[in-house]
Amino acid sequence: MNSQKFADPSRRHVKTRPQNAAALIARNLIVRGLRQLDLHHALRGRPAFVGFVVHRAEDIEVFAQESLSLLRETTEKRAIYDVMAWLKENTRKVTNASDAIQTLSDKGTVFGFASDRTDMPAAFRTLADGIVMLDPVDERALAATFQTLFHSTPSTSILSAAAALPIDVLNICLQRGITLRQATGRIQRYLSASKEPPITAASNHPRLENMAGLGEVADWGKSLARDILDYREQRIPWTDVDRGVLVSGPSGTGKTTFARALGNTCGVPVHVHSLARWQARGHLGDLLKAMRAAFNEAVKSAPSILFIDEIDAVGDRRNLRGPNEKYSREVVNALLECLDGAEAREGVVVVAATNYPEKVDPALLRPGRLDRHLQIPFPDRQARLSILRYHLGEDLLDVDLADIATHLEGATGAIIEQLVRDARRRARHAHRPMTSTDLEHGLPSRIRLSEAALRRMCVHEAGHALVGSLLSAESGSTLIDIRVMQEITQQNTGGQTTFRRTPGFDRSRASYLAEITTLLAGLAAEDVVLGGHADGGGGEENSDIHLATILAARMDASLGLGGSLVYLTSDDPAKILAQVRRDSHLRRQVHARLKACAHRARTIIGQNKQALELLETSLALRKTLTTTDVSELLGEINPNNFSSNCDRLDNEGATQTPVD
Repeated sequence: MNSQKFADPSRRHVKTRPQNAAALIARNLIVRGLRQLDLHHALRGRPAFVGFVVHRAEDIEVFAQESLSLLRETTEKRAIYDVMAWLKENTRKVTNASDAIQTLSDKGTVFGFASDRTDMPAAFRTLADGIVMLDPVDERALAATFQTLFHSTPSTSILSAAAALPIDVLNICLQRGITLRQATGRIQRYLSASKEPPITAASNHPRLENMAGLGEVADWGKSLARDILDYREQRIPWTDVDRGVLVSGPSGTGKTTFARALGNTCGVPVHVHSLARWQARGHLGDLLKAMRAAFNEAVKSAPSILFIDEIDAVGDRRNLRGPNEKYSREVVNALLECLDGAEAREGVVVVAATNYPEKVDPALLRPGRLDRHLQIPFPDRQARLSILRYHLGEDLLDVDLADIATHLEGATGAIIEQLVRDARRRARHAHRPMTSTDLEHGLPSRIRLSEAALRRMCVHEAGHALVGSLLSAESGSTLIDIRVMQEITQQNTGGQTTFRRTPGFDRSRASYLAEITTLLAGLAAEDVVLGGHADGGGGEENSDIHLATILAARMDASLGLGGSLVYLTSDDPAKILAQVRRDSHLRRQVHARLKACAHRARTIIGQNKQALELLETSLALRKTLTTTDVSELLGEINPNNFSSNCDRLDNEGATQTPVD
């Protein structure tokens, strides 16, 4: 990981106005992020170490340079400050991680930028007063930019569409000296030109049979191909064919590639769309017209597949707030109408993809719409080996790639594809055939865990699996699998227990408490079995403690599931955590709730210690356990034996435990 300094050697204390749209947007998002985390004192000359995670890696330098301008004009002449950025690739003069530590020692205020917090040196993350997750470019930032440059703002639909554009493109579209009409015209022309034609079945696209690591998604796709063949040959009516599915999985696991392969396997065209593409047409009326046209286009080429990428961008009506609520609600309602046209869309299978299934409006998941939810997991060792072989083609046919596949544990299909591409480039530039060394050169560095650390990881994940399985009826989440790794990378912690939330489950107070209990069960298992827990449950976003804190706070601050019906803030995690930081009463409530749920987790584990040890031992040997494996190991344990004591302890602790 390369690090670049953006220090200002002149230290001149002057007021400067951002000269272009990119700088204006960056400034808006930086100041907003600092305010959201109560770190705006960093712009008042007071010492601060702050990390910023930028939405797009390509924009890091823009944000770093603008932050330097901000510091130059808002801090005192005598203030000493620096700006650093950790870039994945950089051809300029760079500094290493140790330089970052030296910078923290020498400077009063340091801003650091990266596209992922794990790209920042661990010492910087630890010492930072806060890590700001910068918002992506949105309507609010764009409206302020338009107002500054043109003293006016365009329609909401233009702002929404423009928010999908990269900052460097916006910088050209919103050039100083042109008119508002010229600027919006540039945006619309760019969006129109960037539209892609529908993907159609083609020989250069893979088939599902050639793809590995898709799990249940591939099985469903092959079944769909048989059904479509039967439908074509009039052996079954269209009502016997699945009409919609939601496909979810982490970024890079192959959702879009799956759509291409599905179309090729079924022998039908795939029409690719997204909310951003529909928004590019203009105002709300144009968006809705584009949406309906997409469905009509798919019907005309039926049987066909309509692929809607990033379906969560459509919105969830439960969480709509603010001036765009009506706009977003109409979009969701229109999509529901399109999905409900069962007869009108005969022959069309709708496949929707998302990285965030929990953000999808539940109404979209009801029968007759996207009524199946399938997940693409991280590929296992055999799948990684198959993905390697597929992308290598005729290269390295006689080479054993098992060790390389093992070292790629935790990698997605996209990462493996990039590894092969980089290896080919390395060999090509050296004017020789590719070797396994070229692949090994691109492997991430790995750390082998000690036996004690591996055991702790197994105990931790077994705790999640045990408690989560026993409380499944309360939480509404079912176990998918458990995985541990003895060799880890900087991006992979080595252990993961995956649950799937049942769509449409009744999310009561008991459901939230059960989910919090499951999240804290890993640490609870360490306490019971090992006499205390280590640091593996916190310290990062999406860690057990982070997620449990957000859930516990949401109950009081947003959902009316705590001791009060007062609405304090929206359901947005950043706003929830900001509310916790400034509200001491809410902190006490959250602390008491977490303490109660952790106690419940320890109680369940203590009563089933033998079952936990069995899960731990099996996991240490096999490294992966499926839900079937866990069910067989747990045997006849009855979850009804465990009454909920979260509420009692929660209510007691709320008034007795001060936390500041």
